[in-house]
Amino acid sequence: MIEDRNKILASCHCGSVKIEVNLPKGFNEVLRCNCSICSRGKGFGMICVPAASVKVIHGTDHMTEYTFKSNTSPHCFCKSCGIHTHHKSRARPDRLCINLACVEGVDIHEFDNNLIEFNGINHPKDM
Repeated sequence: MIEDRNKILASCHCGSVKIEVNLPKGFNEVLRCNCSICSRGKGFGMICVPAASVKVIHGTDHMTEYTFKSNTSPHCFCKSCGIHTHHKSRARPDRLCINLACVEGVDIHEFDNNLIEFNGINHPKDM
């Protein structure tokens, strides 16, 4: 469990990519999306925060991007281990969404009863 939920660290599996995230309101919104990329790669949850709250503190040279469908939401992955760490939100382009499973000290199952289901399969930008 994280003691200070206002500042968190997230990383890929191998530790090549590390991200610092400021959460002034803590984990007040945890989302699970059902779009094709989320349901295959990280369907367990994410937190979306203002882009200015996120800083890659290590490993920008280890990151690669993948953009699909609407070409408006780059998803960042570690080149070494392949883990998706974060992406730009299509619904709220001023936000970055952090893969909750990459956040150090978080048990993703503690949010099972408080997840907000997001219908990414029927995203308005795809219509």
